[in-house]
Amino acid sequence: MPNAAPALAASHAGAGASSKRYARQRAGALAALFYGSCSVLTVFLNKALFAVWRFKFPASLVTAQTLFTVAAILTLERVGVVKRRGEKFSRAAFKRVFIVSAVFQLKLVLDMTALSLVNIPMYGVLKSATTPFVMLLDYGLLGKVASGRVQAAVFLTTLGGVLAGVGDLEFTLLGYIVALMSAATTAMYVVLVGKIGDELQLDSFTLLLYNSLWSAPLSMCVVFAFGEHHRVFQYEHLSRVGFLFAFLLSCSSAFVLNYATYLCTQLNEALTTSVVGRTKSIVQGIAGLFAFKVHTSATNLSGIVFNSAGVAWYAYEKYMSARGVERAPPQHSDAALNVMHREDSQLTLESYSPRSRAKHAFNSAQVGRVDGKHAHEN
Repeated sequence: MPNAAPALAASHAGAGASSKRYARQRAGALAALFYGSCSVLTVFLNKALFAVWRFKFPASLVTAQTLFTVAAILTLERVGVVKRRGEKFSRAAFKRVFIVSAVFQLKLVLDMTALSLVNIPMYGVLKSATTPFVMLLDYGLLGKVASGRVQAAVFLTTLGGVLAGVGDLEFTLLGYIVALMSAATTAMYVVLVGKIGDELQLDSFTLLLYNSLWSAPLSMCVVFAFGEHHRVFQYEHLSRVGFLFAFLLSCSSAFVLNYATYLCTQLNEALTTSVVGRTKSIVQGIAGLFAFKVHTSATNLSGIVFNSAGVAWYAYEKYMSARGVERAPPQHSDAALNVMHREDSQLTLESYSPRSRAKHAFNSAQVGRVDGKHAHEN
């Protein structure tokens, strides 16, 4: 049996490749679950500070989260857990990031303020207005027009938001105004990140570090401007262990969420991260109905359902669009595998990992094979 050894070796090689592929898929699924869970928990931790502990100082919380993020990145980079592509500090890039940081800081303060004023389901509904705002900015600045299906999904999302607002039994005008301002600011931030990220080619952690270094003094200015520095020290629960623990969890959650986003995109694809981000907003809204005893009406619930359906439809259309048109990734060196790109809610990474490149090479080979076969038949 002279061919038995090669066949056995090939069988073992195939089994090994299958095992590795399964391990990668399992790691990617766990990373996606980790990212979605962190994203939901971050909102709930912040809401618990505002609703349970009555901590009404959003600018102070943002300042603490920003300082924690800077400390975490520098510490993890020193011990080798986090590796930034550009290890040296770039003064030119740092200056360019200022406008992004200013808008990001405004976005965070508005996010926290809105979360302290409205319930979690309506917070998610109002924040979904980011997508139509981005579409308007894309049309006005770049002349980009979304497909008919995407526009229909956004219309359903918006219609659901209007219905949910009409039936909201906990309606507060100030909360709605701040939440919509937050959505508009997030849209502006998304567009700026796309522009600056394309120009500077910064990886996620470098941009996050520069962003936080600018945001820390900016958020402190907001704290002093609104007099929070006096009222924080008079806060009645400031020395309670339970509050301090919740506050520390909230501060760390911002960085952990960014790391979870990075991990999810590294082990999967940026598209997967985007879809998970959309899906978690639906889970977040449903869980928020029960976690904080939200008073609802039939109209409010119908609006939330329509809004969630629109969000799910939008995620599906984006997913199918990206799957239907395979585009070759730009050529990058091994030192530049992670490039910033824009998402509707936050920074993520475009991952040109070995898995992504192998998939693209396979798809290109298959397309070439089909084209060659057609040419031969003709």
